[in-house]
Amino acid sequence: MTHSPPLVLENKRIGLLGKLGAMTRKEACQWLKQYHATVADKLSGELDLVVIGADELPDEDIQAMLNEKLRERIRQGSTTLIHEHDLWTALGLVDDPSHKQLYTPAMVASLIKSRVSAVRRWHRIGLLPSIKVAHKLPYFDFEQVQCAKQIASWIRQGAQVTDLKKQLDDFGTRIANRSLIDLDIRIDGRRILLYEEGKLFGSHGQLHLNFDEPEQAQTGSQEPEILVMNPHATTAPLLGPKQSLEQGPWTRDSMLAAAEELEDAGRIDEAIEWHRVILAKYGPSAEIVFGLGELLLRAGQVQAARERFYNAIEIDEDFVEARASLGCVLAETGQVDLAIAAFEGALAKDDHYPDVHYHLARSLDELGRSEDATKHWLRFLQLSPQSPWADEALERLGRI
Repeated sequence: MTHSPPLVLENKRIGLLGKLGAMTRKEACQWLKQYHATVADKLSGELDLVVIGADELPDEDIQAMLNEKLRERIRQGSTTLIHEHDLWTALGLVDDPSHKQLYTPAMVASLIKSRVSAVRRWHRIGLLPSIKVAHKLPYFDFEQVQCAKQIASWIRQGAQVTDLKKQLDDFGTRIANRSLIDLDIRIDGRRILLYEEGKLFGSHGQLHLNFDEPEQAQTGSQEPEILVMNPHATTAPLLGPKQSLEQGPWTRDSMLAAAEELEDAGRIDEAIEWHRVILAKYGPSAEIVFGLGELLLRAGQVQAARERFYNAIEIDEDFVEARASLGCVLAETGQVDLAIAAFEGALAKDDHYPDVHYHLARSLDELGRSEDATKHWLRFLQLSPQSPWADEALERLGRI
């Protein structure tokens, strides 16, 4: 973070903004008194430090509490604005600075430099568990973000998502109750090998003395073999190179898997066609419509994507991620007033969605509504103080 909490609090005047999450205000005052600091009754005067509480904001007008003199001191750097967890971490009062910090799929994707749709897919198939799901939106803790980072690393090494899920499941009790970040996994073509005690084991327990020569190196091919699939066929797709064709009728999941394989291969237009076929065969589904909207957005079909996000909300009004994506599309196309309405609609369903507070604050700033934006910048920092976008929020507040 660019704004680090001061390690020396002696003779500092501290203001508390909002309700603290780790302790009561009285307890906080007692702790800070031990460091020879003084907690001010109100956010006024010559404060050296303003701490954003991790629980909830006060009912009073935030802009009024951050008066002009205080805002000017924040801009000049005379007053430091920090998160509650940063303060307690600096004082050594918490062991885990990620405590209570949760990450949305968009935040995870930003941290590991991957696609949001990929993170959602890992979660959907059970490869990446979440700490909770609210209004269809999964939230991940710090350890799960590290697991996502590990998954992304394996995929960059050539592993395929479907192989990872299946073969990790096949390891069974050997890796039961162990986090992905604790596993020493080696990728050998389509095989997932576990390295333990100087030995390599396959997913069914077979011992591998060494890596076989990669098949691509033998053939000289640099591109994975992908079957061109016909969405109107009646048998399951060939999901990987040289995999035998399984007979049987199409299912919704197999069709979705086919679309995801094509998306992974960068064949977006074909993935879009698969989503449309799923909708034609199985009827309206908010999740499939939403996925189609994201693919259309990747294909540059912005207006079509916008309509799909609208459609997803019509099917399921509680689909907050669809509302957030709609708001982002509207903001990017210059329809900022409509974007704000979409973001506000998402927050009416789930006020704990940090991404929406972030995007709403940016949109309000764009319209010059800085006073309204302040509340959402602060709320965003409360909900996600370790977000990859937290520095921007602090900078924006410092310029208000």
